[in-house]
Amino acid sequence: MKKVVLFILITYCTISVYSQNTNYKYNTDSVTIESKVEFFIYNGPYGDKKNIKEPAIKFILSVKNFGTNPIPNLGATNRSQYVNLYINDSLNNPVSLYNGVEVMGDHLLKKGDSDTYIWWVFESEAYSNIFTVQWKYLELFSRKLKINMTKKTIVPVK
Repeated sequence: MKKVVLFILITYCTISVYSQNTNYKYNTDSVTIESKVEFFIYNGPYGDKKNIKEPAIKFILSVKNFGTNPIPNLGATNRSQYVNLYINDSLNNPVSLYNGVEVMGDHLLKKGDSDTYIWWVFESEAYSNIFTVQWKYLELFSRKLKINMTKKTIVPVK
């Protein structure tokens, strides 16, 4: 009996490890990806400064699964594997894109589930006065947005 239980346990662990390390082709036909940009005033502690109020800009990625098969969420581990940020049509992943606390669980979005990731910079650290931003998730691109820092405008690029 012990051998049977041991055999089942080893088989389960092997299948579990194998399934976690298998590259799965996700069905992206029923996935929506949205990119938004927002200007805001950062109000709070930052670095060694106790309280600052400084203009900043948020880059927001939202995904929603309308399909029957699960897709990866936007947790730290999945961001490093499935998410890219493009500035002026060039890959520009900040190191902080990969930072974050990963919670226990399957890290998947089931049908109807959605997830959002926000990354931000101070306006003084923006890429230039005018630049474009676009997200890529599961080989799908969001719409491209043109940001004008001087006029504080955000316009979709066609």
